[in-house]
Amino acid sequence: MNTEPNAALADRILSRIKGEGIVPRPRWEFFVKNVAFWALGAFAVALGAFAFSAGLFEVENAGWQFYAATHGDLLTFILEAMPFLWLLALALFILLGYANIRRTKRGYRYPLSLIAFGAVLTSVALGTGLYAAGLGAELEEAVGDHPPFYRPVLVEQHVWWEAPGKGLLGGTVVSLATDTATFVLKDFSGRTWTVSSGGLPPQAITLLARGGTVRVVGVPVVASTSDFDACFIFPWQTFGVAKSGPLPPPIAVISSSSETGMTSVRIQQCKSIGSYRQLRSIEDAGSF
Repeated sequence: MNTEPNAALADRILSRIKGEGIVPRPRWEFFVKNVAFWALGAFAVALGAFAFSAGLFEVENAGWQFYAATHGDLLTFILEAMPFLWLLALALFILLGYANIRRTKRGYRYPLSLIAFGAVLTSVALGTGLYAAGLGAELEEAVGDHPPFYRPVLVEQHVWWEAPGKGLLGGTVVSLATDTATFVLKDFSGRTWTVSSGGLPPQAITLLARGGTVRVVGVPVVASTSDFDACFIFPWQTFGVAKSGPLPPPIAVISSSSETGMTSVRIQQCKSIGSYRQLRSIEDAGSF
């Protein structure tokens, strides 16, 4: 058997190795590289979890049940309420996680669908836990309204509910006068309103007596007046926020005689509100 061709090939290979200065890499270098790619992949998926928690906070606090009052139709509401920034961030981080996991020692063996599904599932599971712990709300607050074309969901809602010309008010109940069936509301811009509460159901009066932030749907008013006629009162609930401290004391004491009837004119005005039926069903069900 002639071994000269093999010997010549081996000589050429050795000559090329020497000429190009090729040296073997230590095993630890491959180990570190593999660990680094796994770490980068896990870090990207973790960032995706944070993005999901912030997006979940936005979705939960968008006020879906009131879309008919704030926007009139569901499609317009979705276009303004969906957390597109956080969805984009989630997709980007999952893509980065996938790219790094594929570059690990055995990552190329896993199919694309398996890695993508695992990254999404992990981000969603971790993000749900972060949201439950209140980190989604903290991330939303930390980002604020600095990114272009982005405004936090709570700030967005303040804008939606500061529209007295559309019959919408949101703000803090300052005081409640049960003898005159009125209460004073300070809206999110600091303007004070005297709101008529006559004819509201007992649960609405109880809500006002507790104080805090509320949503008010009523008869549209002109910009020159600070008086407002309320047809519906709903609590302003914020979900996904860590609870701390006891509830503040109520701002008023109510009794069975605290409620006064609503005039027929006002009843007709309230019924003329486009979202009246939907809001009435929410009120009757207590699904605030």
